[in-house]
Amino acid sequence: MKGTMTTRLKDNAVTILFAVLCIGSILCSGQPMSYIINETAARISRNAVLILSLILPVLCGMGLNFSIVVGAMAGEIALILITHWNVGGALGMLAAAVICILLGSLFGFAVGKLMNRAVGQEMITGIILGYFSIGLFDLMFLILLGRVIPFYDEELMLANGIGLKNTIAFHDDVKNYLDNIWRITLDWSLVYAAIGAVAVLLILTVRRKRNYGETFFQAATRCRRAAITAGILAAAAIIVWSIPALRLACQGTQVPMAVGIITALLCLLTTFLTRTKLGQDIRTTGHNMDVAIASGINVGRCRLFSIMFSTVLAALGQVIYLQNMGNMNTFSSHEQVGQYAIAALLVGGASIKKASIGHVFLGAALFHILFFTSPLAGNRLFGDAQIGEYFRVFVGYAVITVALVLYGLKQTAQKRRNEETKR
Repeated sequence: MKGTMTTRLKDNAVTILFAVLCIGSILCSGQPMSYIINETAARISRNAVLILSLILPVLCGMGLNFSIVVGAMAGEIALILITHWNVGGALGMLAAAVICILLGSLFGFAVGKLMNRAVGQEMITGIILGYFSIGLFDLMFLILLGRVIPFYDEELMLANGIGLKNTIAFHDDVKNYLDNIWRITLDWSLVYAAIGAVAVLLILTVRRKRNYGETFFQAATRCRRAAITAGILAAAAIIVWSIPALRLACQGTQVPMAVGIITALLCLLTTFLTRTKLGQDIRTTGHNMDVAIASGINVGRCRLFSIMFSTVLAALGQVIYLQNMGNMNTFSSHEQVGQYAIAALLVGGASIKKASIGHVFLGAALFHILFFTSPLAGNRLFGDAQIGEYFRVFVGYAVITVALVLYGLKQTAQKRRNEETKR
């Protein structure tokens, strides 16, 4: 028991450390709870899909997909095009979704083919590919657009008619469109989320009971993850509604339900894929590629699909993120996408070999709480917000570094144990 507890503490050391830092930063920032809850909810809603896009490559054994920056670029190109065509509202969002899915699939196919030629070196390949893609994006939209590529738009392009402006403001019917479709307060959104999670749990339980002849309790026990999710959401709703001060703070937070529903559907799609035959093949490939090949699994197809799915989700996630921001820094919005999404996933308790939807939301909450409170804490404690800015940039890189170091140490320890067993 003691050994198990020690192992769990070691495995979740980064998450525990971040939780402590977040609590300290919240206290030092001096901000009211309503502000903390509102900012956290807003940042989770606009960043969750980007972080979610990292899961499948991790399960497939490809590590942390730094190349999601390519998917982010696909989303940005889609938004540039609908702004140029002056298409907004529901039709504009639908057009952006279709374009980014098509471009994300195309870019993901190219990235996946490259990753299949760099087996065992996917993460460093993804980093270099990200830098290469950023350079290619700048070349195309800053140098070639308007000079070689026929394109002209006074609102989007520089005065000389060559290259896009550094900042592109979206039209009013694109800014926050998804956010404004349906908003409700956080206290009621927790109730709806809990009801939805319980409904999904009941459906899965009844379906499993019917297919496998289990008792209702046995089927519910086997649907453990759905039960845990439903339990957490139900407990959160009960706590919020039971504490007047907390409920009052949540009533001041508006949750974009359309974005929440889209995120929930993508989470369910990811979960569904992991339970299909292809998903099981992906897990087997991630666990041991040699065993997967010996079992007749098409490893290349599994890896290609994982990267394509990841790239498409990253493209959709960037569209959700940028429509929330209302504008786009043309040549820098995508640069830190990979770093921040990966850091958030790792903060949630994921690793290079393990990731789940729970890690996505826990990591998004912890990482972004520290992200927006640290400058406020730095300004209050030292009179300089830049201290907090430097700290959060340091933390973003430090989390990734620590995760890689821990993974390397585990691999070394495992090799030693295997050698000792052989002796």
